[in-house]
Amino acid sequence: MMKTQKFILLVFVFVLFCSGSCEREEWQRFIIQNNSDMEIIVVFNVHNSIDYPQCIINRTKMTRMEYQNFIYDNRIVPHSNRDFGRRFRITLNELQESVIDTLYVGAFYRIDIDTMSCEEFKQKYPLKKEWILTLADMEAVNWTLVYP
Repeated sequence: MMKTQKFILLVFVFVLFCSGSCEREEWQRFIIQNNSDMEIIVVFNVHNSIDYPQCIINRTKMTRMEYQNFIYDNRIVPHSNRDFGRRFRITLNELQESVIDTLYVGAFYRIDIDTMSCEEFKQKYPLKKEWILTLADMEAVNWTLVYP
C-alpha cells in the first residue's frame, strides 16, 4: 500500500505544479493556507475523488516512524501555510510529459486521523474540504488554495 501511495505521489509530480512561465529547473510554489483553528492533514490523489469513504491511513499497518512521517509530510498547523511545490520539486519538463489533467486535494482534521480507527473513519468519513483542480484552476488561484 505504501508503495502505491509513493507511486501516486510520483505520478503527481508530473501533474499540476508548474505553470507555463516556469523556466527549466525553476520550481513552482504550491501553497495551501490553513485559516482554521485546527491542524489539517492534506492528501492528494490523481485517479479519483477524495470524497468517498476510505481509510487514508491505516495506523495498524504502519510503523510508528512511517505514521510520523506521513503526518509531518502532510500537515498544516492552524493559521499557517505550507508550500507543497518545493516538497515535490516539479519542473516544467516533467509537467509537459504528464497525461493526468486533474488533481484531487482533500483536507481532514488531524485529530480525526489520530483518534478514529480505520473502520470508524470509513463509516464517518470526516473529509472537511475537497478541491478538484486542473492546471487552469491552479493558475486562476495563483497556485494557492485556502482552507477556511
